Amino acid sequence: MFHIFHGPDEFSAQEAIVPFKTGLGDGAAIDLNYTGLDGKTTTLTDIMRHAGAVPFLAAYRLVVVRNYLLQLSGAGGKSHVKALSNFLTRLPETTRLIFWETATLKKSHPILKLGQTIPQCVRLFDTTGPHMLSKWVQKRVKQKGGQIDYRAVMALVNVVGDDLRALDNEIEKLTLYVNGARAVSLADVERLCPYTADSETFAMANAIGRQDVKTALDQLHKRLEEGQHPLMIMGGITGQFRGLLEIKSMAAAGLTPAEIAKAKGWKSDYAVKMRLKDARNFSLERLLEIFTILLNTDKAIKTGQIEETLAVDLLVMRLCRPH
Repeated sequence: MFHIFHGPDEFSAQEAIVPFKTGLGDGAAIDLNYTGLDGKTTTLTDIMRHAGAVPFLAAYRLVVVRNYLLQLSGAGGKSHVKALSNFLTRLPETTRLIFWETATLKKSHPILKLGQTIPQCVRLFDTTGPHMLSKWVQKRVKQKGGQIDYRAVMALVNVVGDDLRALDNEIEKLTLYVNGARAVSLADVERLCPYTADSETFAMANAIGRQDVKTALDQLHKRLEEGQHPLMIMGGITGQFRGLLEIKSMAAAGLTPAEIAKAKGWKSDYAVKMRLKDARNFSLERLLEIFTILLNTDKAIKTGQIEETLAVDLLVMRLCRPH
């Protein structure tokens, strides 16, 4: 039987291959019955030779070919596809042949279409986008026997990003910390993963960028109810907008998201991409105007012209005002 694992989520695809390996038996059995091939350098003849071999003291032979189907294009591609299709229809029952593609195949790909006619042959691994990532985090925590609050999920996703291995390491640490006694909370994330501490302030800045007054005020009041001082919250808002200005300026200077993330000391460029997306809501002139509003609010609080909580309420409403 053959399988097609495709999509950018390499972490989950690699995990899905593990049971096929362990099903071969001990280390010696794996060495004798497992072959990994690089699709960029291997040939169809190589694939047929390895996949056609008889397993030795094991129930099946496992062959994993990485990024081969993606190469089947251009001159000669049709003949290779036809030859591969013919081979797959007569693949030995004692062979497990996995095509592991680290990008999503086009729906029109002939081998993909062939695989879709066979139950459980094709699996798509893709966690692109914050909603997909948040679902992955929740599922992963559940697999480890835990629970997690939604705010904690978003804190991890917003800052760690789509590096699933890094996310998994953080989830492992958090679930061991609470040890099943309760759900993982935002406070746990901030305590054990310090680089996520500003995620809620980022969410507030994000809501301000969308001119979503209700969400921005909800975020503000949650932090006030948790006992955070208005000046501390305002400092966080200032830091977020300073960061947006910095990232926007770095991107304008020609730096890529990966280069910006490296300069900022972040683990993933996902946070950069998210901030660049939100930075589109602000022109440089608007960002400078926001800093003036923040400075005037800070001065009004410190000189006693306005009560602190009222000041940050009015600040958020002014920042959300259409411009």
